[in-house]
Amino acid sequence: MTVARRLILSIAAFSFIVTLLSTALQLYIDYQENLDEIEAGFEDIRETRLPNLTHNVWVLDEEQIQLHLDSLINTDNIEYVSIADSEQTKWLSGVVRSEKTLQAEFPLKLDNNGHTFHLGTLKVVAGLNEVFDSLKSRALINLASNAVVIFLIAGFFLIVFQYQISRHLLTLSNYARNIKLESNQPPLKLQRKQSGASKDELDDVVSAINLMRTNIESSFYALRESEQYNRMLFEQSPIGLALNHVDGQFVDVNPAYARIVGYTADEIRQMTLWDLTPSSLHDEEVEQMRHLRKKSPTPPFEKEVIHKDGHLIPVQVSYHLLEREGLRFIGISMEDISDRKASEVALAKSEEQLRQSEKMRAVGELTGGVAHDFNNLLAVVLGNAELLEEDLPADSPAQSFLKTLISAATRGAELTSRLLAFSRKQMLSPTVTHVEDLVDNMADMLKRVLGENISIKTTYGPDLWSCEVDQGQLENVILNLAINSRDAITATNKGAGVLSIEISNVVIDGEENQFQEEIVPGEYVTISVSDDGIGMTRDILDRVFEPFFTTKPVGEGTGLGLSMIYGFVKQSGGHVTIYSEQGMGTTVKLYLPRTKEEKKEQVAEMEAQSPKTGNETILVLEDDPDVRELTVLQLKSLGYNVVQAHDGQSALEVIETVQQIDLLLSDVVLPGGMRGPEVARKARESKPNLSVLFMSGYTQNALDSHSDLGESSMLLNKPFRKKELAEKIREAIGH
Repeated sequence: MTVARRLILSIAAFSFIVTLLSTALQLYIDYQENLDEIEAGFEDIRETRLPNLTHNVWVLDEEQIQLHLDSLINTDNIEYVSIADSEQTKWLSGVVRSEKTLQAEFPLKLDNNGHTFHLGTLKVVAGLNEVFDSLKSRALINLASNAVVIFLIAGFFLIVFQYQISRHLLTLSNYARNIKLESNQPPLKLQRKQSGASKDELDDVVSAINLMRTNIESSFYALRESEQYNRMLFEQSPIGLALNHVDGQFVDVNPAYARIVGYTADEIRQMTLWDLTPSSLHDEEVEQMRHLRKKSPTPPFEKEVIHKDGHLIPVQVSYHLLEREGLRFIGISMEDISDRKASEVALAKSEEQLRQSEKMRAVGELTGGVAHDFNNLLAVVLGNAELLEEDLPADSPAQSFLKTLISAATRGAELTSRLLAFSRKQMLSPTVTHVEDLVDNMADMLKRVLGENISIKTTYGPDLWSCEVDQGQLENVILNLAINSRDAITATNKGAGVLSIEISNVVIDGEENQFQEEIVPGEYVTISVSDDGIGMTRDILDRVFEPFFTTKPVGEGTGLGLSMIYGFVKQSGGHVTIYSEQGMGTTVKLYLPRTKEEKKEQVAEMEAQSPKTGNETILVLEDDPDVRELTVLQLKSLGYNVVQAHDGQSALEVIETVQQIDLLLSDVVLPGGMRGPEVARKARESKPNLSVLFMSGYTQNALDSHSDLGESSMLLNKPFRKKELAEKIREAIGH
């Protein structure tokens, strides 16, 4: 061994020992600083994060608690955090990976109204693996840098080698280490003198490095363009795309896929395909995977996936088998078809509603027409019975038969009234009504109807609005519903129950309209009548509003109760819904339009008195000869002068020939193409002061299109009693 080599070795040995000592000292100082930083982090947690976390634990805000724990895990060196009480760990995040750790525990205490609540203990574990790894790296750097110093000191003896070879090797390594593909970096060139054109090994290495740089740069640009294009398609695609391992573990997903299932991309990467597949579809999913191995891609098929909030989402999916870097992956393309499915359901529902609406309209037209004709017949029966009753002595044996006849005709009139209610052609007298007052006034009657075994519970919302309805009809509606509830509760084994009546305000807008075209958006007063009775099946629910449909035994119900309710509410501009479950009970909800008019004081009705008479001249216009003859007889018995006509043309002729006519009493629907309102309008052209009273089996709606007749045009509903006829005539003439 030469002196030069021994000197180099001595210098190297001495320098190595100094380097070790200085490095060890520096590492110790750095280690203490790292520990101090960890302790400072613990103190920061105590001062800044502990109060918020304590509050979240107090209010049991699961999401915020987990966010706090996750944010602590993202802090330097923190590997594990948990919150536990004396019995178990409630929340945790992270995993302890380091063999050497530092940990701190912070009690979660909350002072509230002078009381201290111990909510648990926050445990924070900091791993030292990163600290040790950092120290190792620093040690290596220190040793390497000091080694350079050693070599510089020893370089005096190696200057020739350094000048000829070492400096060029360093140039080569530095150039290779600092290659920048996206810069105008010049080719590698060694700074040395060389005689002639001869080349040595260093020149070959320089040429190889320059060629390698050119090839790497070309490949980099091509790969970057391809990656950018594919990533753009992946990220911007409206269809959900995902890449999975063959075992179902997610590798990557695009934003569209994440939106469909409701998770973030990071959350999905921690999941498998089976986590998003309902257990009932696992077998079908396995079959799709088996098909994928035979043929890729799979044909698009429909399935359901589990959203983050737990509900199922219908999707259309296709699987693709892919290979990358020698590994096999599953590519998934998925499209949310919830809107399409919802449209299909909505279309089916609309078609069913249209069929039901058309059926109810047709039945309504039929029942309305039957009721109108039947009213004419009842008018004849009831009127003649009343005339006969007046002519017979009070002690005549026939009086009992007449009373029975009048009672039967009256019940028939009630039946036609219900038919007209369903067909929305009944006569209504709407007034401004506070529904809660009406229900309170019915309390005693409802208790008598329901009996002792059924209790009544009423619930009124705040600041209830008013509605404009026929109070008598509304009372009948509530009474009918109460009777139905009583029968439903009685049919249960317990025989006792609760009838609940709830009144509240509700605003229906375009988005909240659950009934689509069936209810107009606006402000409504709702009346909910609920019971805990036997309930109804779906088949019965579909038919409850049909006239003459009843579930009661023969002879115990007409089947017109709910149909009358349906027609009354619709005619009042509202809506009615019914919900029922077998064994649970039934709820009927009425929606009545709000009115902003003030409630008027009602005048007490006069006590019963004899029919009002008069001596004016009345023109009776009626196409039905029996009804016309009866009406003429009733008017004459009341003292009036009567002329008559059977159609519009003959009535106008009578008006032209008779000098004094005080009242036109006309049917609304007449033969010959000229209706009653049109006759009245033409008659007033020659007799402007002529009073008009219409009679019809329909309602005031028949006059709505003739507003030019004025308020003096009134309506008398068939069939009518003699007293009603007398009062209406005096009222019409008195206008």
